[in-house]
Amino acid sequence: MNRIFARSVCRILILWLAAFPCSSYAGMIATDQVLAAAPTQDARATLRNLVRRGDVSSKLQGLGISPGSAPARVDAMTDAEVADIAGRIDSLPAGGASWWALIIGLLVIELIIYFWID
Repeated sequence: MNRIFARSVCRILILWLAAFPCSSYAGMIATDQVLAAAPTQDARATLRNLVRRGDVSSKLQGLGISPGSAPARVDAMTDAEVADIAGRIDSLPAGGASWWALIIGLLVIELIIYFWID
């Protein structure tokens, strides 16, 4: 019984390999191709993480973009668009400017100057 089972399995495997050959291609790639693709992938990952943040997601939802479609839109962008947006994001200031923060800061400076002089 074991011999019949083993022969059947071997025949099925032979037919499987004949019907669906396993082929692959391995080739050399140049270093400049790898280096050219790396910054684009990093920038795309940065944008994906950005659109998944809660505050950005709520702002996009307010503009009519669903939170689930935002990463798909990032994936659909060209490499040039991703690099342009990621470059602009990196050049933005870290914190937002608020008029209240500016007024409170000036008030604190005025109080320090007032009590320092007296």
